[in-house]
Amino acid sequence: MEGKIIYELNRMLINTSKFALKPISREIFENIIKAGLYAPYGLNPPQPWKFIGLISNRAVEISRKLDRISNCLILCFCPKVKDYFNQLTNYGSTFSAIYNFRLQAIAYGIVSEVLVDLNEEFKNFVYKEFRIDSEYELVAVVLFGYPAQKIEPRVINRDVLWRIE
Repeated sequence: MEGKIIYELNRMLINTSKFALKPISREIFENIIKAGLYAPYGLNPPQPWKFIGLISNRAVEISRKLDRISNCLILCFCPKVKDYFNQLTNYGSTFSAIYNFRLQAIAYGIVSEVLVDLNEEFKNFVYKEFRIDSEYELVAVVLFGYPAQKIEPRVINRDVLWRIE
């Protein structure tokens, strides 16, 4: 049964940029963030990422700088490292956390959009506004909200090659 639940949640993970500005409760938002904290990390704890969660007017203000409107978002940071392997591991861990955020959100009927191609002006604004250590890089912004329109599960029409021996 649990496998089917995860399958159904995955089918509902669609990117949307239109949210109803219905408030997301602090309790639900905290549960979304907690889900991300359970993401796997290849180099063992402590996990390298940092997150800033914003709800209400502050989130709307920040999301408008991205040409979106959302009253709930998470800013996702990864440490800057020069070692290529460690950098890839850090990115992988951060995006695993983001995936967990999204799964938990859709379980509450909340949809999300992940933005990764962030311009330098926006990044610099965030670094200054939130006093982010120069050792960290803003790698993604995850916007959340209740859907403004009905969402339908994704349908993926791909052949799967099964080889069971």
